[in-house]
Amino acid sequence: MAGMASLFKKPRWRRSSVSETAKPVAAFVVSLVAGVLILVGGLFGVVGWMAWGWVWGGGWRMMGPMMGWWIPMWLSTFSVLGLVSGIVIVASALMLQNRPSEAKTWGTLILVFSVVSLFGMGGFIIGAILGIIGGILALTWKSV
Repeated sequence: MAGMASLFKKPRWRRSSVSETAKPVAAFVVSLVAGVLILVGGLFGVVGWMAWGWVWGGGWRMMGPMMGWWIPMWLSTFSVLGLVSGIVIVASALMLQNRPSEAKTWGTLILVFSVVSLFGMGGFIIGAILGIIGGILALTWKSV
């Protein structure tokens, strides 16, 4: 019977120092979804700026250079802010899953960049809300 028990053990190559239950799975999933939403929102802003920036800026029509030059400038700034925030949140969520011992650091980054993403539309707002929730989950997570 002792030989039978060894059949149900994990192989040595599958054993790890951190068990599967000792990872902040909920914080990872919520933060990853938030980061993807924020990244998509930033991409929509960049595409919108590239497609409609000339029109919003007035082009070379009569009042264009005087009246509307600031609209594409702000849209591009907020879009880039959304892209950067989304990239940092996705990277932080992946690092949160790979290095759960540093959950406080990654949770802080997720929380800060989720709040910052609100200036860039925040991934249709729901991305920023999910990012804030994911950051709080990561900050309050305790290893089992």
